[in-house]
Amino acid sequence: MKRRERSWMYDRLDGRSIKPGFLKGVEEFIRFCEEHRETAKNEYRCPCVKCNNRRFQDPDTVRIHLYSKGFTPRYWEWLCQGEGLPESSVEGQSNEYRDMVMDVVGHNYDRSGTEAAEEEPNAEAKRFLDLLKASEHPLYEGSSMSVLEVAARITSLKCEYNLPHRCVDGFVSLLTEVIPGSSRLGETFYDVKKVVKGLELPHEKIHACAKGCMLFWKEDAELPTYRVCGSDRYNRIFKGSLVPKNALFYFPITPRLQRMFATKNLSEEMSWHANNPCVKGTMAHPSDTEAWRQLDTCFPKFASDPRNVRLGLCTDGFAPHGKFGGQYSYWPVILNPYNFSPSMCMKRQFMFLSLIVPGPKNPKGNLDVYMQPLILELKQLWEVGASTYDISKKQNFNLRAAILWTISDFPAYGMLSGWSTAGNKACPYCMEKSKVACGSFRIGSIC
Repeated sequence: MKRRERSWMYDRLDGRSIKPGFLKGVEEFIRFCEEHRETAKNEYRCPCVKCNNRRFQDPDTVRIHLYSKGFTPRYWEWLCQGEGLPESSVEGQSNEYRDMVMDVVGHNYDRSGTEAAEEEPNAEAKRFLDLLKASEHPLYEGSSMSVLEVAARITSLKCEYNLPHRCVDGFVSLLTEVIPGSSRLGETFYDVKKVVKGLELPHEKIHACAKGCMLFWKEDAELPTYRVCGSDRYNRIFKGSLVPKNALFYFPITPRLQRMFATKNLSEEMSWHANNPCVKGTMAHPSDTEAWRQLDTCFPKFASDPRNVRLGLCTDGFAPHGKFGGQYSYWPVILNPYNFSPSMCMKRQFMFLSLIVPGPKNPKGNLDVYMQPLILELKQLWEVGASTYDISKKQNFNLRAAILWTISDFPAYGMLSGWSTAGNKACPYCMEKSKVACGSFRIGSIC
């Protein structure tokens, strides 16, 4: 049992001095890392309490950290250094999909279920181990692609080309027939999704009033009826489950921003605006605008770290079913990070869907009710921040974010700001000079 053999890991000090058994054990650990290191560089993940397998360090630094801080709790099996993984992962070649797993969950999964060799890993530890296994196991014997890589690429293609579910089912089924031997992927798209499920980002379904008067959220989460209008919360019972009259889908923005800094090819790009100064008299990036400069002037502490994120918020309604689906519209709320270069700022993968406001009609003056979860999170990111690991600099920092502006048409502008966009003073810039026709504001009449 590794736990008994490595009891020295958590028996470090004898008074103020380090025990000889611990010194000998650390040297054993260093030798193991040398034999199983992931990259050509003489660096490997440091398992001390502070680094927690997130940072790559040279051997001397690893020794110093372990001597002064000790090992991270319950780390009996050296998974992050390659122990227990297939030999293909330790041949000196980097596995980007294994790195992705380590960056996402490898440093913070709950190891409490693996304290004793006889016990089964808990759900969180099993998720991590399954992902590592999928990132290392080839699709079939002799394949150069891992199970995780193929599953991730199939999922990406489905989203990119909007492929029907049944189409992907057929494609996966055909793939299992074509490849030699037995495939570890499965035969349906459901099996593919199970492989990549551990990498998914959190989301929340919040019950809402059909009239948009309130959310069943925070202190109102357990109420059976609407506190404002008094109507019932649930519409009917379907297969033994209560069906809410309406539901808001909320996708927190913080984990997605943190994951960008945990991704090697994106973390450096998050400081592009600071490393590429603008040319005077030109506007090629949002950092060239007056709004950006004003934010930096008013809040110099926020501007001092170029990794802090500037966001744009946009919203509008759309009919998901087209003209054949009746009058039904959703209102997505999307956030764009502007830290990237101009060629990346407006790419679809960096347009973060944060809210899906339910229909069937537009929310009108109740849009602020649906935006409560997002506003609370944005206030947290502005006032407190979120502890984030920057893999490009191999350091933790406090990530903060700010909304620079909102982007919308004029009716949506009225919903977002609360400004009346009809009648007198319809335009917030023209004010008394706003032109009014037939009691409604005409967009083309803005001066």
